[in-house]
Amino acid sequence: MKVLVYLMLSCQLAALPVLPSQTLLADSAPSSTPVVVEKRMKKAIVNKDYAQRMQGKGTSSTAEAEMPAPWLRTIYGSIPEIVTPTVVGGITFSAKPPATTNGLEPWISLKKDGSPKTINPKMKNGKIQNGRPDLKTYFQTATTVTYDKEQLKAHNMADDQVFTEVIWQPEDDTYVSLNPLMRCTPDFYYKKGVARELVSEPFCSPHENQKLQTGKTYFLTWYTRFFENASNVRVHYAFLKESSREKGMAKRDLVDLGAPVKPRTKSVHHSTGHKGVLPGTFFSSDWFINRDGYFPIEVDEEWLGKQQSKAVLIAIQPDTVDDEDFNLIESAHVVVLFQKRAVVAKNSKIDKELQDRTGTNDNVYYVIMSVPTVVIIAVFGMYMFLWLNRKHRDLSHLRKPRRSRYGNQGKYNELYAETDIRKPSKQV
Repeated sequence: MKVLVYLMLSCQLAALPVLPSQTLLADSAPSSTPVVVEKRMKKAIVNKDYAQRMQGKGTSSTAEAEMPAPWLRTIYGSIPEIVTPTVVGGITFSAKPPATTNGLEPWISLKKDGSPKTINPKMKNGKIQNGRPDLKTYFQTATTVTYDKEQLKAHNMADDQVFTEVIWQPEDDTYVSLNPLMRCTPDFYYKKGVARELVSEPFCSPHENQKLQTGKTYFLTWYTRFFENASNVRVHYAFLKESSREKGMAKRDLVDLGAPVKPRTKSVHHSTGHKGVLPGTFFSSDWFINRDGYFPIEVDEEWLGKQQSKAVLIAIQPDTVDDEDFNLIESAHVVVLFQKRAVVAKNSKIDKELQDRTGTNDNVYYVIMSVPTVVIIAVFGMYMFLWLNRKHRDLSHLRKPRRSRYGNQGKYNELYAETDIRKPSKQV
């Protein structure tokens, strides 16, 4: 009897579920010693970037990147200059160039949304692949030079002959050579509009209707020669009001944001603190050199408010156009979508294991016992219902089918056509 009781208790203890975070440490302890339960929890590894995104505080790679040290160079042959590198969106501008170059130096390309992508050229079969794009003569200046016989002294010229030649003068790359970004030229314009009938002049990135998320850095690039006489430019942001019918169409209206205010900061790379200086704008940058040809875009989550995304018009104003004469819609602009970054919570291994379990306490046994009980009650209820209504069922309209007057095994003496309706005689 004692052996039977012991076996039953052992089976019940073996069937009980054990939590992974609980371990019995008193298996070998005497019966007088109390059982001590220790909780062993795995130390959580916290991702700082993920934790900040969960709190709605988007991080910028500008603050995380290590700032390189200033360096000294000589420009225009004899002028010393201290160059201070800057890091924007994880990209180092004005970095010290290598002592020797072979055309395989990395450069930064831009995706359709304006996000940077590092390109590493390779040498294959004596040719450089994925090298920097050829700028052709887009940034050179054409100069026409005229020579006569006395100046050129060519042996095959007539005495009264004049020779005219067009010479392309290269641009001053003292400062543009420190820009690692892919430069915008008309070769990199894209088609936009409903039927792709419009050209993105003067913009190369971002493309029309691209989604720019918070917590990332994008680059607005344009062909600087488009603003030929402008030394400085500035960038304006304005919200667009679009109906469901007009989304993606050319017709757009600006959202009225009230009277303009003066900008509060002079930083060109940090957008927080700037306010629109023109009617309809919610952000305006300071004036900066048009020669750079790029502007970093960082989406502030406060601009979106409670909405997930908003359509934004980005326009460039050259210093040759006054504020009173500048029109956002009619100026050079590109339309993008500012949107909040989607946050997906990830469960730990312990959470996933608990979710996959059917139960962790005695409730699992209650569920197992209740299923057959419910089935038995349902069957018994159906039987009682049929038994109580046994006298109220009328099945008199159901009759047994009549037997054929010719029998089931009747055979015929003659073969008749299927269309003959006469009754054949039975085989005797």
